[in-house]
Amino acid sequence: MARRKDAFPMIDWVYDVWLWSFSVLVDLFFREVHPRGSWKIPRRGPIIFVAAPHANQASPSFVDPLILMRVIKTEAKRRIAWLIAEKSMKRKFIGGAARLLGPVSVGRALDSTKSGAGKIYLPDPSGNPPLVRGNGTNFEKQAEVGGLLVLPTVNGLAANAEIAEIHGLEEIRLKKEFKGDVALGQLTGQTDEENGEPKDGTVRRVRDGYEGTSYKTAPKVDQTEVYNAVFERLSAGGCIGIFPEGGSHDRTELLPLKDSAGVAIMALGSLAANPESDLKIIPCGMNYFHAHKFRSRAVVEFGSPIEVPRELVDLYKSGDRREATRQLLETIYQALVAVTVTSPDYDTLM
Repeated sequence: MARRKDAFPMIDWVYDVWLWSFSVLVDLFFREVHPRGSWKIPRRGPIIFVAAPHANQASPSFVDPLILMRVIKTEAKRRIAWLIAEKSMKRKFIGGAARLLGPVSVGRALDSTKSGAGKIYLPDPSGNPPLVRGNGTNFEKQAEVGGLLVLPTVNGLAANAEIAEIHGLEEIRLKKEFKGDVALGQLTGQTDEENGEPKDGTVRRVRDGYEGTSYKTAPKVDQTEVYNAVFERLSAGGCIGIFPEGGSHDRTELLPLKDSAGVAIMALGSLAANPESDLKIIPCGMNYFHAHKFRSRAVVEFGSPIEVPRELVDLYKSGDRREATRQLLETIYQALVAVTVTSPDYDTLM
């Protein structure tokens, strides 16, 4: 059978040699990497390792998974197949090295954004918030149902929403409306000119004469093959690793997981197909102290294994996947909060 383009085989001895070779980076940069709670990791059976925060901006983005790989291999004798963005897999060094470790490549819609023509705004933000209207746009050619509408980046974050319907060249209906003061400010023009922040979170109308904001569109990405590759690894008793925040960042607090439903779908889908697999989800807290300094310290804390309730699996199988996913994602988030040192800024953390 032909190998899926998004799945690469894991060869144990190659994995071990690679990990031994690159562990020198961990020993060089960190004075100490201390594992806590590693006894909670099952020595056999399928596991999804969920790690956060992915905030080690002081060093290359592969250092976080490298630390976890080393700790888990040393403490529990387990090997992890990471979910890695297809964009990263195309990079010469990171992609070449990652292919040796049996990863699952994931295409992300936000990695394929394109600037859209014209500008967009909310014509009725209070009465009909999912409705988006354009000025000089061509939605029929530049957007697609199931794709994303992406707003300009503010403070490192870009709000996005899924497109439910396209009504001609200049009108779109979203699956869920944009939320948050920044997004509402961008789409209505109701902002404070001094600091660029919205006056409040209850904008009720678009500013007179406001033509809209620039935007980007992202295509719909079919993740069926990715999920199938994950299910195969888990059904064989393997381990999958994921950073549900999406990418690395320089914030000290845990980012919301509302756009990271994939990890819950992986667990629920795997258990729906194989209810007796005894799948566990292990939360991993990546806690760095003075992370921007050479020879700093890190603590990797493992939480208690999460056993997915049978009721949620049944709910997922019955067709109410959204609610089952939401409940499991909330459980995962709370488990990550419990193993993560959170603070509003680095000064408080240090």
